[in-house]
Amino acid sequence: MEETMKREKGKVLGKARISVKLAFLYMALLLVSWSIIFFIFYRVSDKNAMDSAQALSAQTLNTVSKNISTLIDNTAYYSRIILSSSDITKALEMKDEKMQKESLHQFTSLVDTETHINGIYMWDMDSHGCSIDKNHVRTLRTEEIRETNWYEEVRELAGSYCLKLNADRVLTQSRAETTVSLIRVINNPTDYRPVGILMINMDLNAFTDSYSGLDEESVPVIYVLDDTGKIVTSQAEMPLPKVKESLKSHKNSSRLYLAQQDIDHISWKVLAGVQIENGLEQSGIGGIIFAMAMIFLALFCGTGYVIMKRYVADPLEEMAGSMNRMSGRKFEKIRIYENRHRSFGEMEILESTYNEMVDEIDALIEKVYEEEKIKRKAELNALQEQMKPHFLYNTIDAMSYLALSGKNEEVYDALEAFGSYYRILLSKGREMISVREEAEMVKDYLELQKLRYGDSLHYVLNIEPEIQGTFILKMVLQPLVENSVNHGIRHKETPGVVYVEGVEEDGYLKFTVEDDGVGMEEDKIKELNRENIGTNEKSFGLRGTIERMRIFYGSDIDYTINSKKGRGTTIVLRLPVCYEGDEGHD
Repeated sequence: MEETMKREKGKVLGKARISVKLAFLYMALLLVSWSIIFFIFYRVSDKNAMDSAQALSAQTLNTVSKNISTLIDNTAYYSRIILSSSDITKALEMKDEKMQKESLHQFTSLVDTETHINGIYMWDMDSHGCSIDKNHVRTLRTEEIRETNWYEEVRELAGSYCLKLNADRVLTQSRAETTVSLIRVINNPTDYRPVGILMINMDLNAFTDSYSGLDEESVPVIYVLDDTGKIVTSQAEMPLPKVKESLKSHKNSSRLYLAQQDIDHISWKVLAGVQIENGLEQSGIGGIIFAMAMIFLALFCGTGYVIMKRYVADPLEEMAGSMNRMSGRKFEKIRIYENRHRSFGEMEILESTYNEMVDEIDALIEKVYEEEKIKRKAELNALQEQMKPHFLYNTIDAMSYLALSGKNEEVYDALEAFGSYYRILLSKGREMISVREEAEMVKDYLELQKLRYGDSLHYVLNIEPEIQGTFILKMVLQPLVENSVNHGIRHKETPGVVYVEGVEEDGYLKFTVEDDGVGMEEDKIKELNRENIGTNEKSFGLRGTIERMRIFYGSDIDYTINSKKGRGTTIVLRLPVCYEGDEGHD
């Protein structure tokens, strides 16, 4: 089915005019060129957009990482100041709660002035604790500090700090917000023996401020994760599992570029998702160049099509149209251009050669046409002259019979009808006569035959008045009627009737010649059909009539013969309707 449709489309396209084919060709060329340019421009724009997203991502990760790293370094610095205080280490060694509070409270100004520090908490090795809190005094729990989940890790660090989320919830009153704690062991400066634990809580807003200056539309996804993968702070609509999955599979969203970076000196990570801008919208000057290239290509293809149509397609189509009209004998010269210098040289040669050919063909056709007219006239005259003696013989034979019978008045009537018959037959040399005149010839002939056969012959003429003014080739009906009389009625033992009818049917003249004579065998009818009538020497009247009509009318005639042995014969003729002054009326 698909192959059939392709073949049908190919046939339709093959029959299309050359200008249509050129239009399809240039349109296809334009679309292909546009597609290639668009693909290249899209790829370049997309790469530029991706490069911009990668650059912005790297800059964002670096900025956030440095901000967080600076924040933690500052906090670690303040923790070292506290650890270096001799009052702190002395109070912790003595395990004196009052001295611990007094020594710690000397750093109250640190909590008040540093916005990123919310509180400082300290415990001796017996879990006696004290604190400084920016917002309120927090009551520490009295559980053993050794029971916390981070105590052993802090001891193993031997003075280095670790960062924990919500570590103060284990030892203090619960808080709803997330806290980030820097925890480290306080060692005796002399023997490095641990004497206490220090915890500094940092404000979560300080971590949020590390990326607060970024454009949320350009960087909609920010995650800060601790060493266990928990969220410290975030700015994102995309769930964290999806972000991690995209990073592991290296399949980022079609509109988002995802990347991660480790924060220096700590095991934290920053994840950032940067919006990939539409390369075509952000192309700027490249978009203008792209649009200009598209317009230039359209103008180039349009100009090429106009030139090829005007200088190639139009002349060829004009020539093809002239050739197609040749079948109607309308040979026309072509004029490709009024200004000869504007045409292609090859087209000028083609035009000149074609016009010369048209002149030669016109002259040749005119010559052949005149020769055919002379030949046709000669053939018609020859056939007509052949038929005249044929009819004359039969008529004289009939009048001889009347004279021998002593029927003088009948001989006179016969000569009168005979004269009328020949007056119409001669018709001043015309080939065509009116149907009325043809009917009168048939009537004169039948009257002549009736004088011979008497009551053995009857006839009926039924010619519609509407067609009597039309014209036909003369001596068309009379030979057919003569055949009916001589071959049908004459051999019949009883009286016979010849019926002649003429009507107009579907734009044709339809004549019917019918008799109730002896009829014909089927083999005889086959000898008179269309294929054999030209070689049938026995039926000169019918054969001559058909040949004359074919010469005059061409192939635009039709006839049928029906006959049954003992029941009669019917001949039906169909001829074109002609009026006086028609081309065929010569």
